[in-house]
Amino acid sequence: MSFHKLIRKFFISLVLCLVLTPLARYISPETVLAGNKVYLAYLPLSLMIALLFIFGRAAVAPLVIGSTLVFSQILKVPLIPLISFVACLLLPLFLACLIARYYLGARWRFAITNRGIGVRIFWLGFFAPFSIKIAMYLCGLFINYPPSLSPFFGESSQIYQVIDLLNMIAAAMIFTMLFYYPLRMVLNLHYARAFWRRCVLRYLAPQRRLSSFTWLTTWVCFLVLLCSSYKTTLIAGYLVPLIFILFTLGIRHMGPRLIALLWGISAWLLLTYNDGFLQGVNTGFTLAFTLSVIISFTVCMLYMTMIFHKNEWMKRVYRLQAMTDPLTQLPNLRALEEHFKCFPTGTLCCLRMSNLEFLSRHYGLMMRIHCKREITQQLKPWLNEGEQVFQLPGCELLIFLQGNEAQARLNHMVDLLNNKKIRWHNSMLEIEYGASYCLANDDFDELHRTLGQLSYLAEQACSVKQVLSLNTEVEAVSDETTERVLLLHKVKHALTLDDEKSLQLYAQPIVDRDGKGYKEILTRLFFNGEMITPDRFIPIIAEFNLSVRFDMLVMSKLITHLREHETDSLCAQFSVNLMPFTLMQKDIAQQIVTLFAQNKVPTSAVIIEVTEEQAFSNSETSVQNITLLRDNGFKIAIDDFGTGYANYERLKRMQADVIKIDGCFIKDIASNSLDLMIVKSISDLANAKGLCVVAEFVETPEQRTILLDLGVQYLQGYLLGRPEPLQDPDPAYSQQTAL
Repeated sequence: MSFHKLIRKFFISLVLCLVLTPLARYISPETVLAGNKVYLAYLPLSLMIALLFIFGRAAVAPLVIGSTLVFSQILKVPLIPLISFVACLLLPLFLACLIARYYLGARWRFAITNRGIGVRIFWLGFFAPFSIKIAMYLCGLFINYPPSLSPFFGESSQIYQVIDLLNMIAAAMIFTMLFYYPLRMVLNLHYARAFWRRCVLRYLAPQRRLSSFTWLTTWVCFLVLLCSSYKTTLIAGYLVPLIFILFTLGIRHMGPRLIALLWGISAWLLLTYNDGFLQGVNTGFTLAFTLSVIISFTVCMLYMTMIFHKNEWMKRVYRLQAMTDPLTQLPNLRALEEHFKCFPTGTLCCLRMSNLEFLSRHYGLMMRIHCKREITQQLKPWLNEGEQVFQLPGCELLIFLQGNEAQARLNHMVDLLNNKKIRWHNSMLEIEYGASYCLANDDFDELHRTLGQLSYLAEQACSVKQVLSLNTEVEAVSDETTERVLLLHKVKHALTLDDEKSLQLYAQPIVDRDGKGYKEILTRLFFNGEMITPDRFIPIIAEFNLSVRFDMLVMSKLITHLREHETDSLCAQFSVNLMPFTLMQKDIAQQIVTLFAQNKVPTSAVIIEVTEEQAFSNSETSVQNITLLRDNGFKIAIDDFGTGYANYERLKRMQADVIKIDGCFIKDIASNSLDLMIVKSISDLANAKGLCVVAEFVETPEQRTILLDLGVQYLQGYLLGRPEPLQDPDPAYSQQTAL
C-alpha cells in the first residue's frame, strides 16, 4: 500500500470514527434492569469492526485516537479509567482480527458473508466479546470506575454481566452489517452500483418480482406490528417467532449480503422499539434468553444463507459444465438449445474438416482438440452479437449465424479458413473445409434430425462444393439421413408400448428325425400395422443400446406364455436369443433367474442361445452370466457355430449343451464336399462331448437326409416349418425329447 493511500485511509477512518461513534452509542438499543441501564447491543463495537473490515490495518491508529477522544468527551472520566476502557474494547478486537487474517489470508476482510464466515463468527463474534468482557472484569478489580461505568466492569449481578456479554456478541455478529455496507457504498460508488445490480436488481427481475415484493411487504408489516407500542401477550409471546420463519423463507429470495443487512435492520428495530416486543417479559433471565435466541438464529441464518447460495452457485457451475464439452471447452448441443431460447431464428451452419480424422490418427486426439479450439478462435472475430460456435462430435463444428447474408458470410469464412494453416508443435497442418447450412428455428423436435442432414451434406460439400444449402437439396439428403432416424423412432415406440400388437413372438420348429423337438422364439415388431423384420430392427437395437430392454421384454412375454400354457414336461420347449450387449450387463443373469422364479416357470423349459463371440469372449461379465444361467438350470446353445471364434480347441473345452451350425455350411452341403466335411467333423466332436447339434437353414429334403446321416440330431429351416405367431403349443413339440 502506498504512503499516500495509507494517509488517505487514516484520515477517512479517523473522521468516520469521530463522527459515527457518538451516533452509534446514541442509537444503541438499551433497557433498564434492576435500576441500571443495560445495552441490548453496543453499536460502537459494531462500528469498530466495520471500520476494520473496510480499512484493515489503516484503521488501527484512527480507532485508538478517535475512540479515546470521543469517549473522553462522552464519559468524562479520569485518564486511567478512560485508557483502560478503550484498551478493553480495542485490544481484543485487534487480536481477533490478527487471528482471522492468519487463518483466511490477506483477503480476510472481503466476501465477509461467504468464504471464511465460520472463522469470522468465532473470532470476531464470540472470541472478541468474551475477551472484552474478561478484560473489563479484570480491570474492575484494580481500577475504580464511576457509578455510570462500574456495572460494566463487574460491580453488578451475574445476570447483568451475562446480558452485557450477549449484547456485545449481538453487536459484533448482527449489527456490523448496518455500518459496513452503507459505509462501503458511500465511500465507493462502484461498490454501490455493484451492490444494487447484484444484490437488489436481480431480485426485482420479472420472474422474481412477485415473490420479492410479497416477502418485503410481509417483512414491513411484521416490523410495524412488532415495533408498535400496542402491548399484548399475543405480540410478545406468539408473533415474534414468525419473524424468524419469515427470514428463513427469505433466504431463498435474497442474497447473503441483502439478507444480513435486512436482518440487522430488523433486529435493531425490535430491540430499540421494544415496548410491545418485551411486554411483560422485561426481566434479566428473559432478556438473556431473548438475546441468546436472536444470536443463535443469526448464526443459523448466516450459515443457511451461505450454504443455500453456495448450492445455487454450484448449480450454475454444473449447468455451465453440462452445456460445455469437457475436452474442447466449447458450447455443446444443450447450449445450442438454450441459445435458441434467446435467439429463436437464425442459420445453422455445419463446418466439416474433411481430413481431420486422418490427421488425428497420426498426431493423436489432442491435435483434434487443439484444431477445433484454434478454428473457433479464428472464427470469433467474424461473428456478431448472438452468434456462436458449438461443438459437434467427430470432425465438425456448428456455427449459429444471424441475418440475411449468412450464405455469403459462410462462403467467406470457408475461403479464409482454407487459406490458413494451424500449427501443431513443429508442424503446419493444412485442414480441408466444407460446410452446409440451413434456416433453423426453435423446433427442438426437428433439431437433431436437421443436424444429421447437415452433417451428411457437409461431408458431400468437402468433395463437390465448398458450401451446400440444405434448403435447396433437402430431398436428396433426407433419403440418406432420415431412414435410420425414423426406424429408430419406430423401434423405440414398439418397445415402449406394453401391448400384444407392437412386439409379437413367433416360433419356428427345431425337430429331430421323428418330428419331435422344441421351437425357437423369433420376434417381429409392428408400428401402425407395419411389420419391422429382424434384419432391419436388430442393427438399430444394437447400435442404440436397446438390447437389454428388448431381450427382457421378449423374455417376459415368453414367460407369460409358459405360465398360461403350463405342462408337466421338464424338457425344453423354447429357445431364445440374448444379444451380446445384454450379456455384458452385470447381474442380468440373476434378473432372468429371478423373473422365472417369481412366475414359477421352470428354467429347464427354455434354452438360452448365445453367439460364439459371447461364449468364447474374454469378457468376464459375459462368461459369469452364462455360467450363472447354466448353473440355474438353463441349457446353453451356441448360435451360428463355425463362423467366428470357434475352433476345435475351444469346442473341446466349451461349457454348453447345444451347438447350432451356421447356415452358411448347410445351404451348399449337397454340392460342396468341403462343407460336408466341416459339418461332419463338428458333429462328430460335438457328439463325442455329449452335445446336441442343430443345423440351421434346412430347406430341401436332400439336405435333411445328408445332415441326419452325418449325426446331426436337430434340424431347423423352412423345410421343417416357417416362423408362425406363438400360439398354443403343438402336441408334437410337447413330447419328451433329449433336450
